[in-house]
Amino acid sequence: MTQKIKGAPQRTKLLLVAVVVVAVIVAALLVVLSSQSSFSQSSYDYSGIPQSRQADGGFVLGDPAAPITIVAFEDFLCGHCQRYKATVDQLISQYVAKGMARFEYRFTPVVEPQGYSRTTAELAECAEILRPGSFWNAHDRLFELASARRFNDSSARSFAEVMDMPYADLLACSADASQVDIDLQLATQLEVRGTPTVFFRLGDGMPQLTPFSNQPTIEQLGTLITQFN
Repeated sequence: MTQKIKGAPQRTKLLLVAVVVVAVIVAALLVVLSSQSSFSQSSYDYSGIPQSRQADGGFVLGDPAAPITIVAFEDFLCGHCQRYKATVDQLISQYVAKGMARFEYRFTPVVEPQGYSRTTAELAECAEILRPGSFWNAHDRLFELASARRFNDSSARSFAEVMDMPYADLLACSADASQVDIDLQLATQLEVRGTPTVFFRLGDGMPQLTPFSNQPTIEQLGTLITQFN
């Protein structure tokens, strides 16, 4: 007579549960890695590219003699903006660094209008105030921090650390940071409905919508830029 092994069905059930748990964990990790890989963590060296500001304070990267400026209304906390940064990085390397275009960044806090979206804008402006010439590095670091996890007070402290700036000084400066309000006024004037929204300007003229979508591809931006070069 064959002897039945007591507890075998229970062990089988436990094994199946363990397999299911492992599969769920692996799937979750794949989702996280996929979302992180969609963000371009640029370590671009901006030191060789002219940096300036518009008359109203808007931050601009590129040769002042470039005939066209690509203007982006963005929020560091916006997932679409984080993914669109890969296109911005290509724009900078292929056209801005070569003097064919300029890139203009406008703070447009929409994810948390009165919360951390606004805080990140103030931190970016204050980085430039405390250390002139650091805005574009601050721009990249904020996108990295915001894409890695939900932005909070700990993230703001991490920003101060990676920028090697006193956190207390950044906080004190942020109380008077006003560029975000100026940019929001321009966004309202241009009827910006979401982020990212990309415009272009010729010379010192007002920004105009591109003939493409609000998020033109690098190929579409290239077509637009070469039209004026």
